Amino acid sequence: MFYYKVISLRVFLLVLLVSNLSCAQLEVLGITTTASQLTEALEVTDPPSEVICSVCACEDGVVDCANRNITSSFELTDWDGLARLNPITVDLSQNLLTTVTRISHLPIQSLNLSSCEIQKIEIATFTYLEDLRSLDLSRNKISTSNFNKMILCGPLEKLTGPSSFKQMQNLSLAHNDLHSLPQDLFVYMDTLSFLDLSGNPLAYIDQVTMGAISDLVNLKRLALSSCELETLPEGLLRRQKKLRWLDISDNRFTTIPSVLQEAPKLVFLSLDRNPIQTIKEKNLLSKLTSLKELQICRMSRLQNITAGALGGLTNLEILRLNYNPRLTNLSPDFLVWQDEDDEEQYPIIKELYLNNNNLTNIDSHILDSWNELVIGDFSNNPYVCDCNSQWMVDVLVPMLANFQEKSSENLMVCKKPAHLRGQTFVMLHNSSRTLVCNEVEDLKEHTPANLAIILGILIGVTCTFPLVLVLMLLWKKGYFAKYCSRKKTRKESYSGYDEGENENL
Repeated sequence: MFYYKVISLRVFLLVLLVSNLSCAQLEVLGITTTASQLTEALEVTDPPSEVICSVCACEDGVVDCANRNITSSFELTDWDGLARLNPITVDLSQNLLTTVTRISHLPIQSLNLSSCEIQKIEIATFTYLEDLRSLDLSRNKISTSNFNKMILCGPLEKLTGPSSFKQMQNLSLAHNDLHSLPQDLFVYMDTLSFLDLSGNPLAYIDQVTMGAISDLVNLKRLALSSCELETLPEGLLRRQKKLRWLDISDNRFTTIPSVLQEAPKLVFLSLDRNPIQTIKEKNLLSKLTSLKELQICRMSRLQNITAGALGGLTNLEILRLNYNPRLTNLSPDFLVWQDEDDEEQYPIIKELYLNNNNLTNIDSHILDSWNELVIGDFSNNPYVCDCNSQWMVDVLVPMLANFQEKSSENLMVCKKPAHLRGQTFVMLHNSSRTLVCNEVEDLKEHTPANLAIILGILIGVTCTFPLVLVLMLLWKKGYFAKYCSRKKTRKESYSGYDEGENENL
């Protein structure tokens, strides 16, 4: 078996060499064997084994090896034993594999190698999997130094060597140790439509990494969450004309990345968990006129969303603006923009999530037509139940109750004023409660204390005024002047007496 593996590896390397050398170069090296003959040599195998099905659960089309405490890769002959099953899906996740070796000719379409301890993958490990569509290598220990394009090379052609996978769609490299991507990493995966790089410590996307991503011109979905990114380089998405889904959540963006304008056909965007404090008008989100779903959630620093901040999103249907603990100021016009005739325009929102923020009120003007809403969640905000919230009691609560999805109106609770604290909007609706404005309510709450203060002031003024009046009359009549004159005379007489006494002494 060891001899077979050594010969197989040498032959494969010769195929790669032959595919990249001209006939003249081959003659100089003394190589006369054709690529076709070398490829046929790779197909020599030992009798198939039943090792895999003795460890894993094998059914028609499915091989489940997940969490089986497997510590080493299977041999080619072990894989050959699965031929009779025609496996479409193979799951090797949650094992203790550190190295992955080549897999033999099988009709595998989905291969899961996630959550192992993989550090090294043999060159051309997947080259025999001509039908491969989905490859999951997430949550391993793959580093940039141990990863290159030959690991991901596709099927071998008899005359040209490695070629591209014809049906490859999904590749996940999430949560590994990739600080950058090697040059031409995806050259054999040009049909890739979904790439997940989440959880890698990229920090900065250099030119080589950007080039590798830019090669994927058929990319429709890209995940770059939790990559410690502060910026995205200009030109990153310029070639991704088909990009429709982008996740850049849990990074270090303090403003909306300008590179988003390179992807005007996005229909989904996640900005969750970024340290943005304020979203202002005329940001680059307005360029995303095809956007249907936007997520701005769990931003620990977000406080303000100004008028027109999300204006221009003409096709927006789903807005998740929730779990932002400091979001206090939400302009009633944050979704509004003006058309060419200076007329205010709104998107037709069908799902709106404003729960678990720091909002004291939901303004009735944030949507142009609440009748289009089919799902909404406004729970767990510190609501001030005053006259500004009356429409929530009369209109919003019954509307939420009619939604087919699980209703959240029972979690809409008053925090202020004090006498309504703890009461739900449902309770207020059922009791037909009329809410009063803050000024009136504050006056009612503080009436006893205010009356006491006012009464004290009135009593003080009443008692003091006559006394002041009497003193003023006495002053006008010269009483105080006479008193001062008498006091001065007495003082002079006492002074003369003291001087006489001193002379006698």
